[in-house]
Amino acid sequence: MSIAPKPRSALLIVGHGSTQNPDSSAPYFEHAEQIRRRGLFAEVHCCFWKEEPSMREASYLFDSDEIYVVPDFISEGYFTQDVIPRELQLSGPTTVLRGKTFHYCLPVGVHPSMTDLILRRAKEVAPDADPAATTLIITGHGTGFNKNSTKAIHDQVALIAASGAGYAAVVAAFMEEAPFIADWDQLALTPNVVVVPFFISDGLHSYQDIPVLLGIETEIGPAASQREVFRHNPHSLRGKSLFYSSAIGTEPLIADVILDLIGDFDISHKITNEPVATIFPQSVEPLTSSQKLLHAIANGVHRIGEIEIGIVVSNDRLELNDQITKPTTETSDSNQRFSLCHAADVALRDANGAPGLTTYAGPGAAREIAAYAEDGTYRFLHAQRNLRRGWLLCLDTVEDLRLALDQFYPACVGLWLAQQDASLEVEHLRDKLQRQSGMYQRVRSLSNEALQELVPLTCSSAVPCARHLLWQVDADTPLLPSAASHRRGLPDDVPAAAAIPLLCREACNHWVAECLAAAKAAKSATPVSQ
Repeated sequence: MSIAPKPRSALLIVGHGSTQNPDSSAPYFEHAEQIRRRGLFAEVHCCFWKEEPSMREASYLFDSDEIYVVPDFISEGYFTQDVIPRELQLSGPTTVLRGKTFHYCLPVGVHPSMTDLILRRAKEVAPDADPAATTLIITGHGTGFNKNSTKAIHDQVALIAASGAGYAAVVAAFMEEAPFIADWDQLALTPNVVVVPFFISDGLHSYQDIPVLLGIETEIGPAASQREVFRHNPHSLRGKSLFYSSAIGTEPLIADVILDLIGDFDISHKITNEPVATIFPQSVEPLTSSQKLLHAIANGVHRIGEIEIGIVVSNDRLELNDQITKPTTETSDSNQRFSLCHAADVALRDANGAPGLTTYAGPGAAREIAAYAEDGTYRFLHAQRNLRRGWLLCLDTVEDLRLALDQFYPACVGLWLAQQDASLEVEHLRDKLQRQSGMYQRVRSLSNEALQELVPLTCSSAVPCARHLLWQVDADTPLLPSAASHRRGLPDDVPAAAAIPLLCREACNHWVAECLAAAKAAKSATPVSQ
């Protein structure tokens, strides 16, 4: 299905993400970029459960008043029916919130094309295996929180078994519920076994957990990208030939699936192509966030976190040898081009030819630059003060600049602009913890004293984060003085008026994970009553 352009609407792709592996979020950004290039929406962004920007920060990414939300998840289950609606504050298929209309679409994994994608992936990984002598195993996570979490996989098993694909058997298996993927050789009676992970991304599960459960690996390895696990098929294990594929969601055609789901939503809910738009007289039409950013730069803003913003003085397309200057009120043309570099590399940037700096172009490169620190550590929190040096990013428009900054410091420009116009909503820690569910609901039991102790440990020591904490324990309980609570999200070497502050409107999900660990430790330390 092809959908008509929606120039007044935006698309939000929601993913799971990971604090341990950047490949977990890679497909979501790829799907977003594919759709962005087609020019169908005014804006296209991603948000995550485990990464930044969080779902509660997502609305600060958008100017559009109408936003289509597509869960880039594999099933209708715990996350799509409980977590995402809760975090985005959605009350049904269409929700109006703070002047914006959100349309909540079905998850990617329930689309009919998933069957063909699974069969294609199975054929790619085992092209010479006779289907009649092969068992196809579709594997997923499994969870006790929502029975629908496994329904999509069971549905695919039934569809493929009835499709005439010719496999001797098609079975479902899971990591955390029966039938278990660790028992794959007992589930398959054939000499050949093909395992296709029914996940959106190749991350922690498909690189590490499942290979160990299958016996391909003997222990969980490092968290970085491990695509080698897919390059040694077949594996001779337990008397069988085992073929292991990458996750189904890495297929480029998922972008088309996302668009189909939006088209299906419009048909099902009788949504017209053009939303009812607010009409402003030409003189009072509000500025877009990119225009506000441009205005701020023209008035001297040139720093955000560890990044220096430069304006390129050139009448042509940005080139490496163009002169780069600090922003001034004389450089406010909407056709300006921009550069970004590490603040410690400004002297190299300004030298002829930018010696020692690797040049990148376009906002997509920002994610690559920001992913790892100098020592190879994955920067799952982007406000950590360990951004690597040695790069120069060239950007042709202020819109590209905004996209790049949202990769370096997710949603921070939008949070800052919202703070300026007094529309920024802060959520205190106790409110954040009280809405947690599933295995995280035990964090509600932590005392205020325990939470106060976690602030400097989580925000300063374990993962040094530069954001300004706007939240308290609750509305009546401010944070105790500490290095974390005293931060203002601003660099020390430039005036405050010259920098965009890094703001923290609520505790991140890494914080919640640390609370869970503390709650478990507290329970373990509690003596059992005799």
